[in-house]
Amino acid sequence: MATARRTMHPVAALEWMVPSGRDVLDLAAGSPAFARELARSGFAVTVVDRDRTNLTAAPPETVDPDAGPRLQQVVGQPESLPFRSRRFDAITAADTLQRFAPGLALPEIARVLRPDGWLSVVHTTRDDTVPWVKRLAARVQQVDPEAMRGDYGQDAVEAIRDSECFIDLERRDFRNWIPITRDGLLEMVARRPAVQRLSEDESVALLQDVSALFDSLARHPEPLLLPFQSSCWRARPAPCDEPDLDDALSLSL
Repeated sequence: MATARRTMHPVAALEWMVPSGRDVLDLAAGSPAFARELARSGFAVTVVDRDRTNLTAAPPETVDPDAGPRLQQVVGQPESLPFRSRRFDAITAADTLQRFAPGLALPEIARVLRPDGWLSVVHTTRDDTVPWVKRLAARVQQVDPEAMRGDYGQDAVEAIRDSECFIDLERRDFRNWIPITRDGLLEMVARRPAVQRLSEDESVALLQDVSALFDSLARHPEPLLLPFQSSCWRARPAPCDEPDLDDALSLSL
């Protein structure tokens, strides 16, 4: 029997972020990975990124057969979206909202959303409340005090709360468990810049401790389950009675 696909964001989180409609714009900033998750869940997704090299040149069905033809890729920026007004049922930003200029991006996002649409934001972090993850974090923080800390851009959500473009901001959290092997856990720790600056002896000692932690918990050959929390917010565009004067000039993508 084939194992079920595990993704970084649980399906329940995606369904909460896009509770109605199917036409989604994803604001990427470096990777179309979240857009592919949405496409695999059945949404018709357009992903926009300001850097062409971050978007795959090949057709989506070639890059990811599961996504099929439901993923369209467009070069653009959230501060000046190349779409007509009221185009999308939902606009999503997965760990990217903090990378945009809110004073410019939020009015543009509101413009291309349908009146009953949603701006939905998700920030995903490791869930450090689980005991073994606490032990991992404590050991890594001995050499990298900033490891596994911080809100990773969640403060950017306050710009939505303060914006006149959006109303009814609400939040919901979802937990997801992602399998990780010993090699995967060691790679996750080893690629941190602070760890790469350690001496060889310090690096070996750290990775040995991480490997021993894995071995004390995992049941061979099963991987550990690394817990993540997807913190999700969604808000509606504020009512606006102004006509869509830009429709004639915007692209009809």
